[in-house]
Amino acid sequence: MSTSAVLDLALRLWPQARDRGAVDDPSDLDTLMAAMGQPGAPGYEGGLRRTFACFGPDEEAAFVLPTGERTQSDAEARLLGHIIVTRTLLGAGLGIDRRVQTAAGDAYAQTWAVRGAYDASPLTLATSIWLVALDEQQASDRPVNIDWTPALYDDADRWDTEYRLFSHYDIRERVLDWVSFASVSPNRHPGCSIWTIAEPLLRINDQRAQIALAQFVEASDEMDEDTPASAMLERARVAALLRGFAAQGRA
Repeated sequence: MSTSAVLDLALRLWPQARDRGAVDDPSDLDTLMAAMGQPGAPGYEGGLRRTFACFGPDEEAAFVLPTGERTQSDAEARLLGHIIVTRTLLGAGLGIDRRVQTAAGDAYAQTWAVRGAYDASPLTLATSIWLVALDEQQASDRPVNIDWTPALYDDADRWDTEYRLFSHYDIRERVLDWVSFASVSPNRHPGCSIWTIAEPLLRINDQRAQIALAQFVEASDEMDEDTPASAMLERARVAALLRGFAAQGRA
């Protein structure tokens, strides 16, 4: 649980969306959608209106993921919350909604579409892999729906203001390149469990994803002494999926 009713709802609905592609009560998705463009959403002060506000503008945003990782800054928690809400909406079948498409676009713009080295945290990057895994057009050269007009995106130190065209395939390639890098060593994804990276990769049909998954099958996380049982059970669930992946590879 967190201090955010919106985030808690998105996390509660996520297993249904992830495993069934639907949720029991679609009106819950309207509750999530109502958080779009509200004060406290990431990038709001820079003009973004298609991101989700999980925390108010005057509170310190922080939460713990189901796999046990803790956010390390206010900015990380706000962006990660936006990605988690977007993930739930996509998983529940709302990828057809242009508002959700643009929400995913803003998530990509702040993670995979920056210039130079990725400056989002490994935890944020890993969680955003789900947006690619749920994207039916992930191998398409169709442009990602990113609205570059907000003033936030005029920061030439962070974005290439002369290059604004990213396809679904471009984003997927950047994701898989980072996964190939991060899977080599835990030192390359500090603060992020291997299980958080691995689970969405199981839904991406690419050789680099399979190589990274093979690395994770043989790896293990460093466990904090205060890791709650619920987080250990969530990691065990993903570990079982990985074992199934490995067994299929040997068959």
